[in-house]
Amino acid sequence: MKIALKSLTLSLAATLAAGLAQAAPAPVSLRVVTPFANGHLLADTAQQFKRELALSAPHIQVSVQAGVLNEQSINPAFQKCAPGERVGELLLTGGQPIQDYAPEWFFFNGPYVIRDFDHLQRVWNSRIGDSLRYQLETKGGMVSFAPVYRGFRQFTSNQPIKSPADFQGVKLRLPPVPDWISVWQPLGVAPVQVPLPGIYDALKTGSAQASEGDLTQIKSLKLNEVQKQLVITNHLVGFGMPLANACFFRNELSTADQEKVRNAMHKAALWGSRKIQQDEARLLAELQTGGMQIVTPDAAAIRKAAEPAIRQLFATRWTVTDWQKVLAQ
Repeated sequence: MKIALKSLTLSLAATLAAGLAQAAPAPVSLRVVTPFANGHLLADTAQQFKRELALSAPHIQVSVQAGVLNEQSINPAFQKCAPGERVGELLLTGGQPIQDYAPEWFFFNGPYVIRDFDHLQRVWNSRIGDSLRYQLETKGGMVSFAPVYRGFRQFTSNQPIKSPADFQGVKLRLPPVPDWISVWQPLGVAPVQVPLPGIYDALKTGSAQASEGDLTQIKSLKLNEVQKQLVITNHLVGFGMPLANACFFRNELSTADQEKVRNAMHKAALWGSRKIQQDEARLLAELQTGGMQIVTPDAAAIRKAAEPAIRQLFATRWTVTDWQKVLAQ
């Protein structure tokens, strides 16, 4: 009888072990790529995503590759369907994908359109945001997740910028973003297109006289060493975009794993957004300690001077909605 019971126990244990082995999900490799170096908010958010996903889906093996690709262009290899051809499965970057694949929705990343991060989230989760996400997937092959707040963008300069008239003739460094150039050029600036890593040298040599960017960018590039003034215009709500390769997300992940990846990225985005909200005051103080004078301009007058250009963009380029509907969200 004891032998029979022992055999039965061993048989049940073997059956249970076999069942558990069969139920265990197969390992999945997932590479998160970002054009920003380690220490940047989006690279930190990628690491947080890795930690979050390890809690719910340890079979998904995440690696983070920071400082790869180019913020101003999405490497087509990211959008490849063949696993051996693409450079990553998830991407954290700026607003370039909207410019490339959904330019009619670029008001999300336009000066003076979005008021603050809460407003951005409301617009993102509205029907306007739904249509943007559909466009990014159908045209760009990318599944998008909740945005990561990167802070308001400000101006740096050596000469005072307190009113619209102070922009006249200023050689302003701007990235190659036509819609941004369209907003600032009518104020009299001379746009100077310089890649992100070259901003410091351009300002030091005088080939550019001013720049605009969020506090993280200004601090990380040490612009306080070559610019005297930090002009608080709050002209644009900066955000990062977490994106997944659509072929990978839709075809190579189970429905359960898709949900786990989405939830982990949502938690990571909240973490990153809270982090920069907590850090903005500290960054401002550090830049001031580093030699910059904090300037409070007539921000309302600068916004008013930019309004005609913004209305023209809604009429000619951002044609899926209008400014008032965005502001009403």
